[in-house]
Amino acid sequence: MTGLLPADGTAALDSLAGQAVGWGLAVAVAMVVICAAGWAVGSLASHPQVAARAKSGILVALAGALLLGASAGYLDWLDTGQAQAFTADPASYKAETAAPQPGIEVVNKTSDWMVAVNHYRRSAPADPVASDAALEALAASCAAKLAGGAGICPDAGQYYSVKLSPSQFVTLSGPLSPDTLQTDAPTLMADISKFTNDPRVAIVGARNTQNGTAELVFMLAAGPCKAPCTPKSDGAVMPGLVTHVVMGG
Repeated sequence: MTGLLPADGTAALDSLAGQAVGWGLAVAVAMVVICAAGWAVGSLASHPQVAARAKSGILVALAGALLLGASAGYLDWLDTGQAQAFTADPASYKAETAAPQPGIEVVNKTSDWMVAVNHYRRSAPADPVASDAALEALAASCAAKLAGGAGICPDAGQYYSVKLSPSQFVTLSGPLSPDTLQTDAPTLMADISKFTNDPRVAIVGARNTQNGTAELVFMLAAGPCKAPCTPKSDGAVMPGLVTHVVMGG
């Protein structure tokens, strides 16, 4: 047995809209007839209030009929003009199934900890260090890579990295202690005046917001990091960065 297929959704809406407009016009016509009769009766019976209300009713009915007619034309314009110009593209609103790249939160502590670093270096004694934007960018890239994101690092002997727990990463907002430098990045306390009188430092942390993996990277350079301040390949030795291990040993 063949059943009746349900009407298309747009056609059903058109049908409902047409019926509503038709019934509205019928009500408006009936209202005009009734109010006209009331106007006539009120005028003949010398009841000006009744006649005035009937007159107002006629005006309301005519205004309603005008609005209904205009709305019918507007709906027809939308259906025949605007709706046909729209072409649905399911690909544009399909659910994203590809795994997103891990989000990386970078915290640059170079400026915040610079005063403390130089305070501890003076007690070494060693010349004060300065910041370097290019070196900080390299440290940020390296920290992001170590945390599981995209980035690049120089040779492992040219930076210190410290793995942090989520709670330890939060404590980066606190002060830098000399024990942290002595334990995690002792070269930052070293006197390198034989190599340069303008040492530069970068201290940057990065956290993977998906799995909580976090790394803190320390870098020391013998002067401003020359452009391009990046290794030729990941793990390559970079001239200008101070090394803390013997290369190849």
